[in-house]
Amino acid sequence: MWNKSIKLDIFEDLLFTHKYFIEDIFLKDEISTNITESRSIVFQEINKLFPNLSPEEKLNFLYIMGKAYSRSNSEKIQLIWSGPSVAGLPGRDTEIVFEEYISSAQESIILSIYALSEYAGSLINLLEKKVKQGIYVEIYVNDYASKSGLLDKIIGLDTSRAFVYEYIGAKNETQSLHAKVLTVDNEKSIITSSNLSYNGMDGNLELGVILNSKEKAKEIRLIFNTMIEKKHFKRIK
Repeated sequence: MWNKSIKLDIFEDLLFTHKYFIEDIFLKDEISTNITESRSIVFQEINKLFPNLSPEEKLNFLYIMGKAYSRSNSEKIQLIWSGPSVAGLPGRDTEIVFEEYISSAQESIILSIYALSEYAGSLINLLEKKVKQGIYVEIYVNDYASKSGLLDKIIGLDTSRAFVYEYIGAKNETQSLHAKVLTVDNEKSIITSSNLSYNGMDGNLELGVILNSKEKAKEIRLIFNTMIEKKHFKRIK
């Protein structure tokens, strides 16, 4: 049975105070089975807290700590707020954040947008540039006709690198693709309330999240791939 006198924050301190040590020994596969004699402060603390555990059980506990560190290190969430600084959260220009993420792309970009205006022309130009650099760019829109003037230059590029899809799976007249999402290199994503328009990027107060998570990026890609397979999207051109 769990010893209630042992507080969970002890393990949190162990994990984050010695996270580089824990990561290093797992990467190098240098865990000694005789940890009862180890001089490491991590092992000493485990031995003190769990004197009755076998060496194998202590190693299992360390493994759990390592996995927890790996998860905490691989998934990080930040808020992106376009309004004035509040509660210690600084305001950030949505357009600048999008430019930073698109510019950083080395392999692929997924962009889902609802409203798009000429105010976002610099972002479209940047996407065009990334396609010419060999980056895969996928753009998902609700109504292509209203955006064709801006997206035609993307359509005219290398069809093996540039993909523009229109949502055609509406179940009724009011249903639309309203998701505003940017995913870069299947590693990091922005999900926001902001449209790529003047009001969305400069006028309104918008809130979103930045997800540095390969797992969530994979889920986002799966959503759009599945929608394509089920013919809810059609490729333009």
